[in-house]
Amino acid sequence: MIQFVVGAAAGYVVGTKAGRKRYHQIKKGAQAVANSPVTKQVVTSARRAVANKLDPQPRMREVKNLRRSNTVDGQEILERDAD
Repeated sequence: MIQFVVGAAAGYVVGTKAGRKRYHQIKKGAQAVANSPVTKQVVTSARRAVANKLDPQPRMREVKNLRRSNTVDGQEILERDAD
């Protein structure tokens, strides 16, 4: 909601100061950048990188080098697997 209000305010200011023709030029340029295949590829790769860092189920591996058995009360001991 806040992004919409900020965008609307910025659009209003740009539109009133530069005039309708310049506003449409700016809007057309912004849409061209947003719809560009390069921009879409960058956004997709950035989302993938963030999703990999914020993985809700991190990859785990069993701890092998313990002095006692690898189970505690019948459960395996796991640690985060280094990527």
